[in-house]
Amino acid sequence: MQIDIFDQFADHPIDTLYRAGLSVGVNTDTRTITNITLTQEYQKLHQTFGWTAAHFLRCNLNAIKAAFIPEKLKKALSRKMRGAFRG
Repeated sequence: MQIDIFDQFADHPIDTLYRAGLSVGVNTDTRTITNITLTQEYQKLHQTFGWTAAHFLRCNLNAIKAAFIPEKLKKALSRKMRGAFRG
């Protein structure tokens, strides 16, 4: 969201896509171009769209589900992710 495709952050369709039930991911795929951290991306989504830990957990669980890894590892990572978000 840092490459000026949208006039402002609020114009990005991520929230609309998320609420429509699509699997969306939040990442820092331009780390070599911009100095943005995952924490900053989460903060921006929270400030702009009111996203909470539940939103980020769902995104992360969807990413694990779509990963090209063995099912046993997916289950282990999902358990670990759920535990991390519970605190």
